[in-house]
Amino acid sequence: MLFLINFSLSQLWIDARAYFNNYYNLKRTFNLAEKYYNEGNLPKARENYMKIEEKASKIIILHDKSRFLDDALYMLAVSYSRIGEYSKAEQKFKEFFTFFPNSKLIKKVKLEYGIMLYNANRLDEAILHLSQIKDKEAKIYLMKTYFKMGNYQKAKEIASSLLKYKEIQNNLDFKITLANIYLNTRDLENAQELISQIVKFQNVNDTTKNNLLLMLSDAYVQEKNYEKALDIISKIEYKDSTSSEFFIKLKTAKIYLLKADTNSAINILEYLSNFAFDSTKYWSYYYLGIIYENKEDFDKALDFYEKANEGLKIAKDKKEVILKLKSMKDEKDFNKLYNLAETFLIDLNKPDLALETLNKIINEGDDYKIVQKSLLFAIYISSRYLNDKEKANFYYEKLKESWMIDIAKSWIYGE
Repeated sequence: MLFLINFSLSQLWIDARAYFNNYYNLKRTFNLAEKYYNEGNLPKARENYMKIEEKASKIIILHDKSRFLDDALYMLAVSYSRIGEYSKAEQKFKEFFTFFPNSKLIKKVKLEYGIMLYNANRLDEAILHLSQIKDKEAKIYLMKTYFKMGNYQKAKEIASSLLKYKEIQNNLDFKITLANIYLNTRDLENAQELISQIVKFQNVNDTTKNNLLLMLSDAYVQEKNYEKALDIISKIEYKDSTSSEFFIKLKTAKIYLLKADTNSAINILEYLSNFAFDSTKYWSYYYLGIIYENKEDFDKALDFYEKANEGLKIAKDKKEVILKLKSMKDEKDFNKLYNLAETFLIDLNKPDLALETLNKIINEGDDYKIVQKSLLFAIYISSRYLNDKEKANFYYEKLKESWMIDIAKSWIYGE
C-alpha cells in the first residue's frame, strides 16, 4: 500500500514538473518572439511564433483544467495574428471570448483582436471594435486605422487627444504614425519637428528614418520649397548601402533640376553615370539627355538617350524626339515641318514641341497657305492642349482666312 502511495506521489510530481516545464517553455518562447517583433527583427520573431502552436497545444490538450489555459490560448491567438494567419487567430480569439470572458487577460485579448483586424485590413471592423475599448493603446490603433483608410483629419484629431499623455508622447510607434499624418495633411512644420526627434532614437532602424526624411523632402518639393527639400535630403544616411547612396543622389539631382541649378545637377548625374552600377546609371543618362535637349545640344542629348535606352524603355521615345528635333533644326521644307508638328502632337503627345515647330513655320515661312494652316494648328494646341487663351489669341490675331477665323473662335471661346 505504501509503495502504491509513493508511486502515485512520484507520478504526480513528474506530471506537475512536465506541466510547469511546458508552460515555462511556452512563455519563454512567446516572450522571445515578442522581443524580436518589437525590435523589428521579423524573421527571428516569426521563427519563435511558429513554435507556439505545438507548445500551447500541449497545455490546452494535456492540461485542459490548467489555470494557465487562458494564457496559453492568448499566446496562441497572438502568435497566429503576428505571422499573418488571421483565420486561425480569429478562431482562437473567439474561443477566448467564449470560454474566458472574465479572464484577467480579457482587455489585452480585446486589444490584440483589434490589432489583428487592423493588420488584416478589415478596417471598418477594426474601427467599430477599437472604438469600444477605453485604452490608450487602442486609441493609437484607432488613429492608425483611420490613417490607413486615408482619413487623415480624423487620425489627426485622435492623435491630438493623445498628446496630453506623457507616456504616449514617448511612444515611438505613435510618433512615426503622427509624423506620417502631418506629412499627409501638409503640416510640414510639425512634421519636420517630429521627424527630427524620431531620427535621434537609437531603436529606430535606418530604413524608417530615411523613409521619413525622404517623404518630408518630397513634400517640400511639392510645395516648391527646393532649399528645404535639399536640406532635408542631405540628412539621409546611407552608410554601407551604395544603392541607397545612388538613389538619394539621383533624387538630389532632380531637385536641383527643379530649382534650375543645372550645373549642380550635372555634377551629380555625371558622378552617377560613371560610378552607379544599378538602374540609377541609366536614369542619370536619361536626365543628362533632358538637360542637353533643353540646351538644344542635340548631339549630346542623343548620345545620353542612346545610353539610357539600354536600361530604360522610356528613353526610346526621347531618342526619337531628338532625331526629329535634329531634322527640324535645319529643315527648310515647311510642309515637312508641319508633318513633324503633327507627329510631335499626335504620336508623341508633345504639344510644346509641336508648337515650337509651328512657330518656326509661322516666323520663317514664305508660303501664305502653310503659315495660315500653322496658325490654326497653333491655336488648337494653345486652347485645347495647353489651355492658354492668351497664347491662342496671339495666333488668332494673325489669322486672315475667314473660315479659319470661325473655327479658331469656336476653339478659343467655345462658340
